Amino acid sequence: MTRVLHCLPLLLLAALSLPASAASTSNLAREKSYADQIEKYLVVGDAIRLEARGVKFMAIDTKPENPPVKGAVILLHGRGVHPAWGFFDKLRMDIAENKGWRTLSIQLPILDTDTALDQYGPTLPEAYERIDAAIAYLKKQGVKRIVLLGHSSGATTAVLFLSERPPGTVSAAGLIGLGAGLPGQDPLPPLIRLTIPVLDLYGEKDLPQVLKVVDQRRQAVARGANRHYRQVREPGANHFFAEHYASLRARVFEWLDSLK
Repeated sequence: MTRVLHCLPLLLLAALSLPASAASTSNLAREKSYADQIEKYLVVGDAIRLEARGVKFMAIDTKPENPPVKGAVILLHGRGVHPAWGFFDKLRMDIAENKGWRTLSIQLPILDTDTALDQYGPTLPEAYERIDAAIAYLKKQGVKRIVLLGHSSGATTAVLFLSERPPGTVSAAGLIGLGAGLPGQDPLPPLIRLTIPVLDLYGEKDLPQVLKVVDQRRQAVARGANRHYRQVREPGANHFFAEHYASLRARVFEWLDSLK
């Protein structure tokens, strides 16, 4: 797999040139800082730029070395981080290398350091537009099957995005550490309405806001129409699957293999 470097755009100037109604909600200076570091150290995958709201944002496109390619997985990170964060960076590489799925890990809008999750509501529409841009990019390259895979607030974003888009937008959704959502943005109602395959994966020692809604999600979905929903608890794992990455990878691999 190759590494491609691209000139960093003047993100802040681009944002300032947009109409106020379409301005980015993200901290573009932080995005640029993350992008600089990622491009400096990236070894596997291609650093690319996609565009939403007239602003170019980073994504890491990682292609399997051996065809055929089964489809693509769009990875959605959690609050305030970046496309090469933590276990997600390992997962994007491992999926491409071992399972024959292309991965596209995208930068979601981020706010200032340590901004509380409940302040992220205004960034959601822009996050949806970035996912739209990722899907369009993949489809333009001939990818037919697209899966969303989100962690933490990225999992919430995935569910809420699907509630805003027509059925068939993506083929499946993997949700890791899905919590109770943002104020006024409960992911449970749209989750119940989904009919695509869903992996609901969480750790036995996950965050309280995740664990308190586990039973509620399972029982609510059981009353719905989705026969392709699978909830899995990983014994001993916390929200970040510290020291449990191998088990996390195995769960995700098994789920991807189950997709038809």
